[in-house]
Amino acid sequence: MVRNVFLFAMIFFALSALGHDGNSHFSPVEKAIPVPLGGDSVYNLGSTWTNQDGKPIPLSSLRGKVVVATMVYTSCRSACPMTISDLKRIEKSLPDGARNSVRFAIFSFDSERDTPAKLKEFAIARGLDPDRWSVLHGKSGDVRKLAAVLGIRYKRSSSGDYDHSNVISVLDRGGAILHQQIGLGQDPAETVGKIGGIVSGAAK
Repeated sequence: MVRNVFLFAMIFFALSALGHDGNSHFSPVEKAIPVPLGGDSVYNLGSTWTNQDGKPIPLSSLRGKVVVATMVYTSCRSACPMTISDLKRIEKSLPDGARNSVRFAIFSFDSERDTPAKLKEFAIARGLDPDRWSVLHGKSGDVRKLAAVLGIRYKRSSSGDYDHSNVISVLDRGGAILHQQIGLGQDPAETVGKIGGIVSGAAK
């Protein structure tokens, strides 16, 4: 199912292109495990984002990590804070041995207002450990493509806010989506179990 969502998204954007004009957070030099990219890898998008420290982060630099990813925007006052709480609950529930093997990537919907400086304030205010968390700004086109691949629907309203679905995705070391937690305030047990399975499997 997840693979079908990815393939559909890639076909959609390929067809759309014919009709329209166009400190250490996930550092590319980090010790990444050489993992081949399958056809369903999110990293095939090839986009580059900017983290809360203003550093360019190629999406593919997450390769080799177990990544928990979602999309929010910093001026959100309802769903997004709950999503961050859900992510922190997942982090807290991970066994000590697995926690340091997992990275959390938060991608902003709001390319216009969520500058790296704004994302930095957001990360500090919520106590997101920069050794495990990155909050990322991208171009509007890259935001659309990533949202489609992650199965996240969003729409900007006239007020500048965003209506969006709430999805937390677990990516394996090659960038394939192995599990998604859909909705807010969900029991993280299944998600934590999936993450533990990836980490323990890689350790064997």
